[in-house]
Amino acid sequence: MHQQHSLDLGRSMTDSVGHEAHGSQTEYLLSFINRGTLVMEHKGRLELEAGMFTLIPAGMDHGLIAGEELDVWWLSFCPSCLGLDESKEIMRPYRQVRLGGLPAMKLADSRLDFVNMLFKELLRLKEAAEPIELEITRSLLVLLLAEISRCTAIASPGTANSPKVLAALDYIQQHFLQPISLKQVAQAVHTSPSYLATLVKTETGYSVGQWLIRNRLTHACSRLLHTSEPVAQLAEQLGWKDTTHFIRQFKRAFGQTPAAWRKQQRSHRNL
Repeated sequence: MHQQHSLDLGRSMTDSVGHEAHGSQTEYLLSFINRGTLVMEHKGRLELEAGMFTLIPAGMDHGLIAGEELDVWWLSFCPSCLGLDESKEIMRPYRQVRLGGLPAMKLADSRLDFVNMLFKELLRLKEAAEPIELEITRSLLVLLLAEISRCTAIASPGTANSPKVLAALDYIQQHFLQPISLKQVAQAVHTSPSYLATLVKTETGYSVGQWLIRNRLTHACSRLLHTSEPVAQLAEQLGWKDTTHFIRQFKRAFGQTPAAWRKQQRSHRNL
């Protein structure tokens, strides 16, 4: 596995930034603000300041509204490439964001130098000419995630989802590779299918079926990038009986067919 397929990062220092609609991405995102202020869109307007991490799980819509006098570390990574997923305790903050928590965490001032050292070492490894052991990269990322787990969560302004919705999204996240239905999700959270369908749509803007498809499409991206499985085989394994339907839904979500997306991503990452 090439390291650039697993993790990428950089540092951005700028006087100001404007609106950028990022949509949903296929990797997990992490950023840390050393200096400045940042306003992002994530289930509403979220104002961030120096000393804060932001965490965006794969497949979650977000956007940048504005930023001033910024010094920001950014990092993207593929959890499956690094042996990490949301079932592991170290990834708990991402799971909490996926289940409705705010994607912002406040770092204690005493940890600032250490966190910057971790980012700098990751960047040094990325820029090194010699091959890098994947385990070193993973270890540094785990140390960053450990720092995040010790951070103070930013209080929600009251927009968190209800317990039934959180339980439903959690069930979908844990079982999306299985042939589950709205009825099964409703049974798992002890409510009726019609009530759950209305509740999930009202609180999240997406139906239970759409959440299921979003999770599967995000996982499809990981499989396209990191395996050589034929598109038809991959589609069947992810629950699509009709490959054409899978291709159509993938193109609607990512603007390209699965084959074209795979070719472009691999070409870009091998530069």
